[in-house]
Amino acid sequence: MRSPAWFPRTALRGAPFVVALLLAACAPAHDAESLFTRMKSPDTEVRQDAAEELDGVIRKGDYQVFLRGLKSPNRMYQVESILFLARMPQPAPRAALRELLRLEQRTTLPYNPIRLKPQSMETDSRILVAHLIDANGGDPEAAGVLLQGVGEDQAPEIVIGTCFAVGALRDPKGIPFLVAAARHPDVEVVRAAIQSLGHFHDPRVMESLRAASTHREPVVRSDVLSSLDFQEGPEVVDLLKAVAASDPSPEVRAEAIAKLPRFKDPTATPVLIEQLKRRDQAPREAALQALRMLTGQSLGPSADAWSRWWARNGAHQAAR
Repeated sequence: MRSPAWFPRTALRGAPFVVALLLAACAPAHDAESLFTRMKSPDTEVRQDAAEELDGVIRKGDYQVFLRGLKSPNRMYQVESILFLARMPQPAPRAALRELLRLEQRTTLPYNPIRLKPQSMETDSRILVAHLIDANGGDPEAAGVLLQGVGEDQAPEIVIGTCFAVGALRDPKGIPFLVAAARHPDVEVVRAAIQSLGHFHDPRVMESLRAASTHREPVVRSDVLSSLDFQEGPEVVDLLKAVAASDPSPEVRAEAIAKLPRFKDPTATPVLIEQLKRRDQAPREAALQALRMLTGQSLGPSADAWSRWWARNGAHQAAR
């Protein structure tokens, strides 16, 4: 039986619509690598189109685009994918970003995770992710994800990266991990833990810093002093005075001395005067500068002159 005469014409009229539907269904999803490449195009219109497309992806919450971008062989495109994923406020992208804290998601990237700029030295990708989570208001589940499966028996570079990621995340739930890492046999692990502890204000932090202030390595003791820059309270002054008075390294003593005037605590004056009697030049010079800043006096480097001044004025200074 012959088909009706109208059938071919009707079918042909509908064909463009059907083809369009098929093409739309088969159209490739947004490609992160292509978008990032176009963003670097010398052509302004190409860059503008790519920027608008990226904005659309972010508005729609199509975070899978950036998860695919993380698989790019171009590691700077991996960085861009993380940065754009962090810009998405929807719950699903936030959860996807949190998952990048897992140990099995770890990679290294030629990027400074705090200054947010490329660099030749590679860093643990989890540090960047943690910093971005903190910058966007934090995530109460992030610390648990970050620390899951990480122990002291891991390779030092894993523990070091985790320490710095905990510091970047700034969630106090990570403090116990850092306190334990500060007792690690590997010096670089200890340094990472001490530097990261400085981001927190917590009694456990001061206890750990106090314990590390007598570490066998001067570089660790110096890290302790740097972390004290972010701490407050009389216990900080007490620790600085102890280091200034007794550390075996002249350089570390000088560093501790230089930090004392910030606290304007007159009880540091006798410790500083004693340093003027030492033979090491660096602590003597630092002590003289600190005494002048702390007291407002312009006496010379003579310990006797300062001792006489303190004998006359110490009680008044301490009462201020």
